[in-house]
Amino acid sequence: MKIESLVVNGIGGIHHLELSFGDGLNVICGANGIGKTTILDIISDAFSSNISSKLKRNALYEVGKYNIQLSLIEDGKRVIKNKEEKVEKFQPSTDTYRGGWQKYSKDLLYFGINRNIDYIKLNSVTSDPERQEYVVGQMAVNGIQANDIKNWFVNRYLFVDKKDSLSQEQIENYRLAEKTFSVLDDTVNFKTVIARTYDIMLNTLKGDIYFEYLSSGYKSCIYIIFGIIKEIEYRTSENPIQASQFDGVVLIDEIDLHLHPTWQAGLIKALKTIFPYAQFILTTHSPSILQTLEKDEIIALGCDEEGNTHLKELNLGKYGLQGWTLEEILKYVMEMPATTSRLYQETLAKFDEAMNNEDRDTILQQYELLKEMLHPENPLRKLLAIQVAEWEE
Repeated sequence: MKIESLVVNGIGGIHHLELSFGDGLNVICGANGIGKTTILDIISDAFSSNISSKLKRNALYEVGKYNIQLSLIEDGKRVIKNKEEKVEKFQPSTDTYRGGWQKYSKDLLYFGINRNIDYIKLNSVTSDPERQEYVVGQMAVNGIQANDIKNWFVNRYLFVDKKDSLSQEQIENYRLAEKTFSVLDDTVNFKTVIARTYDIMLNTLKGDIYFEYLSSGYKSCIYIIFGIIKEIEYRTSENPIQASQFDGVVLIDEIDLHLHPTWQAGLIKALKTIFPYAQFILTTHSPSILQTLEKDEIIALGCDEEGNTHLKELNLGKYGLQGWTLEEILKYVMEMPATTSRLYQETLAKFDEAMNNEDRDTILQQYELLKEMLHPENPLRKLLAIQVAEWEE
């Protein structure tokens, strides 16, 4: 199953927007408040089941609408499904319940921004929950939760070597999960599950540690990868598949949340490697992620003078943004008005003005301030030194 396209009219802050999605990785980026999360909410809304909609009509429209196109295999043939929904309420306190593509919702996984994994004491290990269609439809809106990730992993650990306890697909998925602990940091390895407490122990350079006590960024990565694997298992219990063969849709809001820039790129690579047939639709604020992407994986959104969100033309070459600096991405993609502090900008402006006025005292004064601010390896230091040389005599 793949999302082919989406047309939005008058929902949230979006007036009119038309998007097409590739079969693999799709990363939505742009300035804050431009509608990135709204797009994910609209897609998840299309698969919802008997749950309050997150969508709100734009105040300037009498009715908001969206049209979503879905591609999937039915009876061995590729078919296209279209769905149009209206959003007629504006008051945030008013609940709008709808029934979406519930029968397709098992192939849609949604991860919101709440991806904390807190310590949970397991007094026992329970069997897998039944993922009925209406529950999966509700999860399309509420997102994948972390509360059963630990139970799932411990369950598989306890039964992986017990004959006929797990299917071959479940065994392969467990082995994949074991390797996931090292996917971003090869100094971290799975060690064991403590028998009496069911706690997951990892081996690190600093010694053995409870899984839950590692950094928020590390756990956020595990949350996503484990969440995909265990949900695939829960949702395909009657016809098990290996998680690596999943060909549905994964939505992730703010993929860079909690992550150091070096891990951000690592997580993107891991997702593409572990789940090569899945379609990912992600949002990000990170220029470090955008630098690693192929041209066709980037969906950049812009905003015109009237506040309308539109698809932004970046005129990218073969290598996308891989040759752009972080500052250029922040300015021209994320639409940040400046990538330096206001104090620095004001000091540089005073220096330039003093140079124009040939004001020696002010030139030297602002030059000293700039030297204190600039990075030791910044090439501007040398340029400034050349400019100031004649005034230091």
